Amino acid sequence: MVDQTDWRLQGQEEYLKGVTLQWRVYKECAPHWDHDHCEFCWAKFMDRDLADVLREGYVTVDGGRWICKKCYDDFKEMFDWKVQPEAD
Repeated sequence: MVDQTDWRLQGQEEYLKGVTLQWRVYKECAPHWDHDHCEFCWAKFMDRDLADVLREGYVTVDGGRWICKKCYDDFKEMFDWKVQPEAD
């Protein structure tokens, strides 16, 4: 379990505690919106092959909030996340 003083914890429990997540490949959602960031460590998600960019990760079912695998693994118990298969 991660320490409560971890620098990545910035009040996310207000909107991420107990939510359902899916593992997805990142896709641009609009021409003016080409990336998202991990809600915890700010790793960048993009639909491009660039250095230091993540191409897939955990995301809320509505697609609004992304979490990298490392942060998911670190915080899954603390945040009590459920994971469901990606919808087709």
